[in-house]
Amino acid sequence: MKLTRLVLLTTLMLVGAALAGCGASPAPTAPPVSATLPAPTASATPATYTDPFAYCAAVGTADTPGPDYVGPKVPESVAQGLQAALNAPDTPIDALKNGSSWRCMDGSVYACFVGANLPCEAKANTDQTPTQEEIGYCQQNPNSDFIPAVVTGRETVYEWRCLNGAPDIVAQVVQPDSQGFLSNIWYTISPNAAAGTSTEPTPLPTASAVEQIVFDSNRDGDYRNIYIMDADGGNVVRLTTEETNDFAGPWSPDGQRIAFTRFGLTTSDIWIMNADGSDQIALTNTPQIDEGFPAWSPDGQRLAYTTRRNGNNEVYVMNADGSNPVRLTDNLADDFAPSWSPDGSRIAFVSDRDNSPGVYDIYLMNADGSAVTRFTANAGSTYTPAWSPDGTRIAFRSDRDGSSDVYVVNTDGGGLQDLTNDPAFDWAPSWSPDGSQIAFQTNRDGNWEIYVMNADGTSPINLTHGPADDQLPFWRR
Repeated sequence: MKLTRLVLLTTLMLVGAALAGCGASPAPTAPPVSATLPAPTASATPATYTDPFAYCAAVGTADTPGPDYVGPKVPESVAQGLQAALNAPDTPIDALKNGSSWRCMDGSVYACFVGANLPCEAKANTDQTPTQEEIGYCQQNPNSDFIPAVVTGRETVYEWRCLNGAPDIVAQVVQPDSQGFLSNIWYTISPNAAAGTSTEPTPLPTASAVEQIVFDSNRDGDYRNIYIMDADGGNVVRLTTEETNDFAGPWSPDGQRIAFTRFGLTTSDIWIMNADGSDQIALTNTPQIDEGFPAWSPDGQRLAYTTRRNGNNEVYVMNADGSNPVRLTDNLADDFAPSWSPDGSRIAFVSDRDNSPGVYDIYLMNADGSAVTRFTANAGSTYTPAWSPDGTRIAFRSDRDGSSDVYVVNTDGGGLQDLTNDPAFDWAPSWSPDGSQIAFQTNRDGNWEIYVMNADGTSPINLTHGPADDQLPFWRR
């Protein structure tokens, strides 16, 4: 918005004198007396600023810096603050200076890095009317669980899907800020920030006899952070506090560590941390490449994960310290979401290699990537395979019957059962350690919540109960 500038007006007062005479006879008229005027006051020079923080404190809110800001287009202090806000100490400052935008809102500095085509300078699109591009996509993919951002446009605040050949809104996933920009890509910048600073997480007991579930949520602000709670929904504790989006991942087999995906400045990487949130370590650091959604091997020595380092989604495996990455899948299609069998011999994953692009099924392969076989072959798409603790069943989500439900099937392909059978979206199943229950996320209450149900689908219970979006539950083994 345009800046409101204060203009100093100087009012000149004319000073006059009235002369009166008295006496018996009229006196001669005196010559006129000239009133002496004060010298004109020069107009005040408008203030200018080279410091973005002083500038924003003065103007309050501005969608772009105005003419009274005369400093560099993107000052180094803003680039350093953005580097710190995103915990991206290895990103060159010059890259941030050349590819960032900044603005003022409520007296503070906000910055955005365009990165992977992020729409920094565009206002959020809150239009719920499908575009011709979305309509065309759904005509070709009538029951796709999602419509890609390249079709919807990255400015949309909604998650879209195709339902019976027509675009349909799943949920609102981003809130516009008070100026109408996408709040999830604009970061509050602190003056004199140092890259890598963070708020210490709340400490937890080093061990717990209570079953716990890790999940991620935006309940404490604009960013997704990771939390744990008891399996009954109690004792919720926040583990990560970064101003970035962290997506929950599984516990290590010994229950002492958590692997997760952190979305940084332009891409995502795989991190691990202790179960109390301490010692957060990046296992991958591949500029311009997305890597994420890890799965522990049963012995805790390796992690399978998804990476785009070959140009498309492929499944890799690496040591638990991030060393020795090895490619397991090699296909022009998308292969992702690996899940290790309890005995460590096989990995389930998701692929569209035998379908139209964007229509997915579950495949199985040996832990070394050999002997790939198709496990599901039905209408619609199938995602997020999760092995039961005894290795005899696989839970997954699928839209094969029109809505997205949690299913379970025996590993020999028999005994298929729709566990949730609800018109809402039910995603991301995770087995309890004894195999008697399954946690999952659902939007049946209007927003994403974590539910738990018996392994036969009975007695679903809401664990989180709140207005925020809670997702991706993983049960502590």
